Amino acid sequence: MSISAPLRALCVVVLSCGLFLRTAHALVSLNDGTDKIFVSGTFTMGYSTNITASAQQIGDTTYAASGAIEYQRRAGLIAVNANVSFSLTDYFKNRTYDSLNPAFGVEFDKTTGRTTGTLNLNAQRSSQADAAANTRDISWNYSAGLNLHYPVIERYSFTASFGYGLLDFIDKGNLPLVNLSTYTATLGLFYVLTDDRDLFADYRYRYEQTSASEGSLDNSLSLGVSGKIIWEINGSLSVGYQIRTPRGMPADGLPQEAEHAITAAASASWAMNRKTTFSASLSRDFSTTSLGATTDTTAATLDLKYAYNAKLAPGAGIGGGESDFLGPLGLLAGTNVERRDYYITWNASISYAWFGARLGSSLSYAHFHNWSNLGLASFSSDSLSLSLSTRW
Repeated sequence: MSISAPLRALCVVVLSCGLFLRTAHALVSLNDGTDKIFVSGTFTMGYSTNITASAQQIGDTTYAASGAIEYQRRAGLIAVNANVSFSLTDYFKNRTYDSLNPAFGVEFDKTTGRTTGTLNLNAQRSSQADAAANTRDISWNYSAGLNLHYPVIERYSFTASFGYGLLDFIDKGNLPLVNLSTYTATLGLFYVLTDDRDLFADYRYRYEQTSASEGSLDNSLSLGVSGKIIWEINGSLSVGYQIRTPRGMPADGLPQEAEHAITAAASASWAMNRKTTFSASLSRDFSTTSLGATTDTTAATLDLKYAYNAKLAPGAGIGGGESDFLGPLGLLAGTNVERRDYYITWNASISYAWFGARLGSSLSYAHFHNWSNLGLASFSSDSLSLSLSTRW
């Protein structure tokens, strides 16, 4: 027996309210405060004019609830952070997109001793609009990462990281989606230039393999600065050069050539005064889409947050980017023209904290517009959402 959309939405609301009530005094502290358990919940109601990231322009109202349990241990040599969460989303009209997505994560953190580092293990099911395939897809995302830091002398230190990720799509139907396995290894050298500024250099090796027996090998070398970048702007900035070498043979049998490009990564913030903060990000990197194509993607954002008082905080942001689809899999069907996408987005929000910040509320609006030489990928989207959240 199916349940009508309004009734399903009501069930979501009741679930969220019940979660709020149960978590009102659910913070648990054990062993003299070394072990803590937090419980959080969120309910969101919104509307989007485009839920598939495509020119079909399918709009719908959504009701969503999420809950999470977090465990923290701060005792002994290694700290532990673990979490289990779920998110339930109900669509008012397009009920085939309804979803229940769990997520699991654990982190082991060593912050004392000469060698420090973290080990992360995560698994998450996600349902989202895919701008590369221009549809909604469902996937499991698995990841594992190890990050190490070793100081050689007072000013010099080495860093190393190793990672694995698996993107596994569920129920592909007639869509040509490919699963993706990613292996990464990075070696870095840090130099303490001043008390508030570090210089660094790093080499990254990355290998990606799709379920279609196609893959790529990336090698990149970057130089950067972290801490105080310039004036009163703090963050991290790196620029480098990378080479992507294809592995395997695409379905059409055409040979592939290596791709060369600048790589960049930056995140920075500037506190204009005690109430106003600007933050910005910039990235340029190769990536592999859900269709198996290589993209050279550049993206940038600029955000403003203003703390009117301890409870009220409006904000706004703008962003844009470009994605060039490369190689045989990036060609438009029946042509020798590579697909190219451009986008711009902006948003505005206002949040308010209730009951000593135990209950938070926010109202947000976002606009997204994508231009592409692939007709299905030219679309726009406007979304409005109201959310309530709590954490104890």
